[in-house]
Parts: sequence; C-alpha cells; structure tokens
Amino acid sequence: GVGRGDNTPATKGEYDRTKDQLSRENAVDEEGRPFQDWTEKEQAKAVSDRLKLYSKNAYKKTKVTEEVTRTDTVCMRENDFYVDTVRQFRDRRYEYKKLTKVWGKKIGKAKTPQQKKEAEDSALVYDSLQVAHKCILNSFYGYVMRKGARWRSMEMAGIVTKTGADLIVQARKLIEQIGRPLELDTDGIWCILPGSFPNIFTFELEDGGTFRLEYPCIMLNADVHDNFTNHQYQKIKDPVAGKYETHSECSIYFELDGPYRCMVLPASTEEGKLLKKRYAVFNFDGSLAELKGFELKRRGELELIKTFQSQVFERFLDGSTLADCYDSVAEIANHWIDILDTRGESLDTDELVDL
Repeated sequence: GVGRGDNTPATKGEYDRTKDQLSRENAVDEEGRPFQDWTEKEQAKAVSDRLKLYSKNAYKKTKVTEEVTRTDTVCMRENDFYVDTVRQFRDRRYEYKKLTKVWGKKIGKAKTPQQKKEAEDSALVYDSLQVAHKCILNSFYGYVMRKGARWRSMEMAGIVTKTGADLIVQARKLIEQIGRPLELDTDGIWCILPGSFPNIFTFELEDGGTFRLEYPCIMLNADVHDNFTNHQYQKIKDPVAGKYETHSECSIYFELDGPYRCMVLPASTEEGKLLKKRYAVFNFDGSLAELKGFELKRRGELELIKTFQSQVFERFLDGSTLADCYDSVAEIANHWIDILDTRGESLDTDELVDL
C-alpha cells in the first residue's frame, strides 16, 4: 500500500535547536512553571508551534506531504470469519441482483396489469435489497479503518484501497488499447468501445436453456485473474490435524452495465484540474440511468439550479449533430439567464418563491 503522511520541512537539527532555545528562554506557562517543568505533551506542543512558525518564515510552508510504498500481509488462516462473512454478503447480493434482472424481464412480458404490477414491485424490492447489501459490504471495509473497532486493521484497509486502485488503472490501460475511458470510479470504469467490438454472445444449451456471455467482462476478468490472483490461499482441510489445502483464489469480477445512449461529463473550470464523480448517464429511451455529483440529486441545494439541471440534461439527447445538441442546450440556458437578468419578471409570484 501507499502510506501518506504530513511532516514538517524543518530538519532534525533545527528541531533540536528549537527545543534548546525554548529551554533557555524564560518562558513560563499560565501557572508560572518554567519550560523544564512542563509535561512531555506540553513541551511537544510548544516545540511544534515554534517549528511551524520557523518553517513558515524559512521554508515558506508549514508541512511536506510524503508518500511511502509499504508491503504487508493480512493472514486470516486460523480464523477466517471476517472474510467468510464478507463473501456471504457478496454472494447474497449477487442473488438479489440476479432476481432483479429476472423480474425486470417479466415486466415486458406481463400480459395483464396485475402481472406487470407484481413484476415491477418485485423488481423494486430486489433492487432495494441488493443496494442495501452493497452499503453493508462497503461498511465492512470502513469498519476496519475505524479507531476503536474490535477488528481494526489499517493494513487490511490499505491493501483493499491499493489493490482496488491498481485494478482500475490496469483496466484503464486495457481499455485504452481498444476504445476510450471516460471516467474512472472507485469500483468501475466508464468507457466507449467501438461498435464493431464483440459484446454479448448467447449460447444455446443442450437442455434448451441459454447461456449469456458478456465479452468485455470476460476480457477484463481474464486480465484481473492474470494479475491479481492469490495463488497461496489456504483453507482448512483437517481441523484436528491442522492441515490446510492451498489453492488459487480470485473473487474480483467485473460486471457489465449498459450499453447506454449517452454520458454527459461537465468540463472543468480550471486548467489541469479534472472533475471527479460528476456525470449523467442516459438510457436509449431518454430516461436518466445514473446521476452523480450534481445538485439535482442533493438535498438542501438551490431549487433554481435543480430545476435548470432537470430541464437541461434531457436536451443533451436532442439533434443529430453536436451543433444541434448545443443549440438545444443553449435554448434552456438562455431562458434561465434571462430569468436571472430580469430577476424573474416573467414568472408568477408563486413560481418565483418556489425557486
């Protein structure tokens, strides 16, 4: 993992001189005690404050951030309850995701309003359950970083974040050889692939069923398997004799979402500074598939901005060329600029108050 820490730019010699200077000064605290009689904690704080002031004048900065690469191993061979619990939650989430897709297909095949309503309700329930399990799974990782936690392990947390970051970077390098990455997320990658690139294959089984294979997932999972498999994973075979069985373990899999019709990524307001986790994704029917980072999704934001965003997003799907799209978006933008310039003269009092 990568350890990041903030240090003072001052050297060890400057630290010793600062401490010696404080001990020679006739400095006393509120109770009239000299520096030598202060507690170790009080002395350390006084030296830190003085060094901070010195560094500000001498180095024009008060701290230096350093990154150090460290290696560690977290072994749960004797008692693997934690990793087993995480695996069980993950597997249960997969079951709910599968059921969400099953009932989602039944919505389109429903012949009566009652069947459609039942399918919609079931799809919503299973989707809610899989999201709830996702939140709990994320909490397992957050828990091991929490101070005071019974099974706290910063080493485990560091390995998780480093492995996740390396995995996404590796996926980006692979995607760059085929298409264009659009957004790197903590646990996924948004990208554009050529229309001619293999996508989904459906195999007909001998028992009459079908097997669906998503090629982009297979490609990324093969890459993960080659680079991130643990070849020394051990599982208890004989608890009495204490014998273990070693095998290769790789439980990280990519899942395919999409394809989608459109993804809107706002431009940065500063050169060289990228915006993170701020995008809107649209389905082929024009509905919003995913929205992240915009005021429209947040509570407590200015209603005017949320109303503007709700109207302008759907306009990104208009037109057959980029110029047509921009003209349609500009129409909404100009309308709201006029409202701001005229201070809402064209609006009713009720509409103005709502904004």
